Amino acid sequence: MKKIFLTIVCMFLSTLVFAQTNDAEIKTIQNYIQSTSQNEWFDPINKPSTTATGSTYDLSYYVLSGSNIFSIIYTVFEKHTLQKVFYYKNNELIACIIEETDANNANKLLRYADYFFKNGQLINTADENKEIPSATIYQEGIQKLKEADFN
Repeated sequence: MKKIFLTIVCMFLSTLVFAQTNDAEIKTIQNYIQSTSQNEWFDPINKPSTTATGSTYDLSYYVLSGSNIFSIIYTVFEKHTLQKVFYYKNNELIACIIEETDANNANKLLRYADYFFKNGQLINTADENKEIPSATIYQEGIQKLKEADFN
């Protein structure tokens, strides 16, 4: 009986510690994004274009000194506006915020997801949105960074 009770307590404590670690890591990422946004000088580089299906989009790069990308904002303008904001630190994807709004209905929010990554792994797994899979978003963020062309 003591073993079972001890096992349950250990599992609870490890879950609690893991959750606190994730919360601390997310808070660290949020603080980095906020601090960098407020304290750094960015010269946004906008690249509007058209998708293969004829929808217009805007690709914006926010570059730190030293040519490191801080964020990439990818916005597709259709009946529904889809915006993905990718955040990077040292050329590593650390966060992404996705919003889909109905442009014809006072920008009503249709879908939303925010993901935080560490070493390529999703930190906030409980916030996974099945309609917007984090693995797909991560790969897209890495691809956008590889394709970055702000010349």
